[in-house]
Amino acid sequence: MSQAPATENRFVLSDYYKTQLKEIAYQGEFRAETFATKFRFFFLGFLVIFATLGLVSGRPVIEFYFQLAAILVLLAYNFIVYYSLKKSGNYLNIFKFLSSFLEISLLTFVTGYSAYTQKNPSLVYAAPMVYVYFILIALASIRNNTKTIIFALIVLFIEYAALTIVFFPQMSQFNEKLMEMSDILKPHFLEEQGSFFIVNAVPMGIFLILLYMIVTGGLILYAIVNTSRTTQEQADLISNTEKQAILEENMRLGMELDVARQIQAMVLPRTEELVEIKELEISARMDSANEVGGDYYDVIPHEDGTIYIGIGDVTDHGLASGVVMLMTQSAFITTLRAKTQSLRESLKSINSILFSNIHIRMKDIRNLTLSLFAYKDGVFTTAGQHETILIYRQATKKTEIIDTTDHGMLVGLTESIDEFIHEHKIELGLKDIMLLYTDGATEAENANREQFGSKRLVESLEKHSGLPTTDAIIEAIYKDIYGFIDGMQLYDDITVMVMKRKV
Repeated sequence: MSQAPATENRFVLSDYYKTQLKEIAYQGEFRAETFATKFRFFFLGFLVIFATLGLVSGRPVIEFYFQLAAILVLLAYNFIVYYSLKKSGNYLNIFKFLSSFLEISLLTFVTGYSAYTQKNPSLVYAAPMVYVYFILIALASIRNNTKTIIFALIVLFIEYAALTIVFFPQMSQFNEKLMEMSDILKPHFLEEQGSFFIVNAVPMGIFLILLYMIVTGGLILYAIVNTSRTTQEQADLISNTEKQAILEENMRLGMELDVARQIQAMVLPRTEELVEIKELEISARMDSANEVGGDYYDVIPHEDGTIYIGIGDVTDHGLASGVVMLMTQSAFITTLRAKTQSLRESLKSINSILFSNIHIRMKDIRNLTLSLFAYKDGVFTTAGQHETILIYRQATKKTEIIDTTDHGMLVGLTESIDEFIHEHKIELGLKDIMLLYTDGATEAENANREQFGSKRLVESLEKHSGLPTTDAIIEAIYKDIYGFIDGMQLYDDITVMVMKRKV
């Protein structure tokens, strides 16, 4: 009895860990960008304070307005980012790069405008550049994203290179003042031409600042990359440990399931037993969807000449369903040995035993469809609810379909099913064929999600009914089923039993 289709791969570790790592990385970046947005409010507040202090100390009002306008642009943008991040993270990647660009552009604008209004190009080359750089690094490092920091560094150097080009011609006046100061500051032991000392010291200082910035930036990038690599290595270690543990567990479970499968195969009726039955030619086959099937069938000759037959289907498949199948077989044999001649009484006893074992001891909710048959002198007596019974009538060359819905109900579902069990008689003519099956046969699916269906099963039975043996008929029916599904995975056990009256 099938349930939801099983997952094709029991464990997909690589995909699982990739998804988990991506999700962890995304959440980390999302939290970092949210924090960077909050930090930007703090940073903008200080810029407002600095601009106000400049105004109070006598700086031009127009300069204050320009600074305030730049701050308001970034503040408005910051509100948009913060609101968007609170609602969703759909634009996270855009915000990471756009925020870095606007942060650098704002600071470049403020620095450049200050240098222009104060007629002091050295502001571009000295302290403000270091100040802007470390503010940038602080904001970019909060994001902890290598690509964002590299992008920010590129923007920083491009914008400051542009500032350098713009303000470089004005450095000549600055150099002239330095030349004048050289005469005052130069050491007496230098030669007369030693005025180069201060002039060359300033570019050297700028070079050292740039070198320090590059080294610091490199160390920050190295730390971030190393952290990411360490995180990845830790994740790989966890993945490999989990994988090894799962492989070992799979080996253990595989050995247990293999033992259970062998036990299950041992209790199914053997071909030698079926051949000894004179009245009927019987063949049966069960293909499991997993190592252990939940389908049940049995053929038990009784000492009074009656042939008892059972077929059922436990919900789901796997080890637990195989255990229920074994309990069903044991319970059926037990009722026959107790001299119980009524199929109705047998079903009542089987239901009582299974309900107690499944619900009380196994703490499970499995149940099964189960039909029992008793054959004697050309007549089948049947009781219990299972799939339809197919009987190919040799006289008409047609298949009779008998519904078993009103023959009983699911076994093991409730404590008592007495009132639902009804016995019915079915006559089997000479060379008539009875086919019993589980729903795995009719519900086998092809690549288009089409099921084999009862109609195709009937057609297969009628097409192969003329084959000389029931073994050949079953082989042909299975060939039709597997040909229909064309290599698709089995999601349920397939059991087919064929019985043909010989005498």
